Amino acid sequence: MSSLRRAWRQLARATGLALCMALVACGQREEAAPASPATGQQATFSVLAGSEIKDIEPALLKAAADANVRLQLSYAGTLDIVERINAGEQFDAILPPNGAYPALALAAKPLAREKLFYSRVALGVKTANAAALGWDRQAPTWTDIAKAAGAGSLRYAMTNPTSSNTGMSALFAVASAVAGKTEDLDIAEVNTQVLTAFLSGQKLTAGSSGWLAEAFLKDPSALDGMVNYEAVILRTNEKLAAVDRLALVYPKDGVISADYPLMLLRPEQRGAYDRLVAALKAPALQRQLAADAFLRPTAPDIALPASLPSDAVAELSFPNRLEVIDAVLSAYQGEWRRPATSIFVLDTSGSMQGPRIDAMREALKVLAGGQASTASARYARFQSRERVVLLSFSDTVGDPVRVNFERASLAGSQAQVTAYADALSASGGTGIYAALLQAQALAAKERASDPERYVSIVLLTDGVNTDGPNLDAFRNRMAGSGKATRVFPILFGEASNADMGALAQLTGGRVFDGRKAALALVFKEIRGYQ
Repeated sequence: MSSLRRAWRQLARATGLALCMALVACGQREEAAPASPATGQQATFSVLAGSEIKDIEPALLKAAADANVRLQLSYAGTLDIVERINAGEQFDAILPPNGAYPALALAAKPLAREKLFYSRVALGVKTANAAALGWDRQAPTWTDIAKAAGAGSLRYAMTNPTSSNTGMSALFAVASAVAGKTEDLDIAEVNTQVLTAFLSGQKLTAGSSGWLAEAFLKDPSALDGMVNYEAVILRTNEKLAAVDRLALVYPKDGVISADYPLMLLRPEQRGAYDRLVAALKAPALQRQLAADAFLRPTAPDIALPASLPSDAVAELSFPNRLEVIDAVLSAYQGEWRRPATSIFVLDTSGSMQGPRIDAMREALKVLAGGQASTASARYARFQSRERVVLLSFSDTVGDPVRVNFERASLAGSQAQVTAYADALSASGGTGIYAALLQAQALAAKERASDPERYVSIVLLTDGVNTDGPNLDAFRNRMAGSGKATRVFPILFGEASNADMGALAQLTGGRVFDGRKAALALVFKEIRGYQ
């Protein structure tokens, strides 16, 4: 408990306790739409929405058009939505999966709020595993789930709570349920022992719920289950073999549900907002979303599909104080979660000279903690117990630089990364795959020495491979070396989109686009996957 109180005191001294976390999960930044046109014309209505909405975008756009509204959707994670609005980006409304956090953290409160549909954050467990644990006969408590995870009987996928709503909802559901609180959770009531046991079972992390499901689909044999929206779990089941399908488990002491509120931000758009709400809550659309996307309708008289359980489940809530949220998430990052080894493979070829290498230096400094005044920067920076490996390359591969982040020496470790960034210089050709082969060897040693670590590789290159082995040679080497460590390539400069996509597909990673957004923001987004 003392560590939580210490985190709270530190946060209280930080600039503004405005907790604007970057859940950078999916989507690109887009300019907001202009205000509504004159009466009689189709109104343009811009919405910054949670990334899960992408799955049902066509249905929403059609319903809006039928209501004479031209809906423009941009996507971000729930907590990134708050940060962007507080920073001054202009949207007519926001549509986060859960409205509890925005209601607390938005600097200017929404003018209207209407819940559109629901999805519980549940635990999906393979049917054979659920039966072995007895959960097919009686729903477990969150403490039961934590005990199973701590004993090694439950290996699951869950998003990073500092980057995604599903992970955060699960984390606070465990904390609230174990404390016996449906609301008003206090820092002193958080049971760190149960939470640590629960998190020991988290074997796969991600920054978005959609990518987490995709990663589960690629290798379901590696895991026993997944924490996600029930709607995502059911859609995933449609693509799984029968032996890997997930049974929905709702802990009997409660869950936290996504309520998808459309929250109006601009008063001049009230008319378009009202028409849009009416269209999205129309019974025909609600029935369609329930049948096709497993989203629970707001109207109680609309029948649920047979695969969506209708039994009542206890509902828990987010803490109602920002300092409690921030302290718990800080402790998750620095103390409770499984530690990580993050390997950064950095292009220092001649084409990186100038603004490109300057951007890379700045991004590394952000991760080192050089801009820790906001919550997004605090969660993105390198954390206590994390090992960081910095590997630069041009036509040759540099010596790896290892930096261990420990609570007692964080300042020194941050200074070491900052000095490394300042010393980077650009020259020579581009040997991408020679550097990646060395990074994969380093990752294999990390996993062998500490199997409990998350190990990941981030690749930043602005060009195509000119020296050493090519992609095919890399693929052949990986095929004969066992399971590859996930690589998260960043598209930058003239880097080949096709090659970076193939590299991510080969290793089970994901491509990030650094050609439009600031590189520091892309680095922060990737942190949800490490």
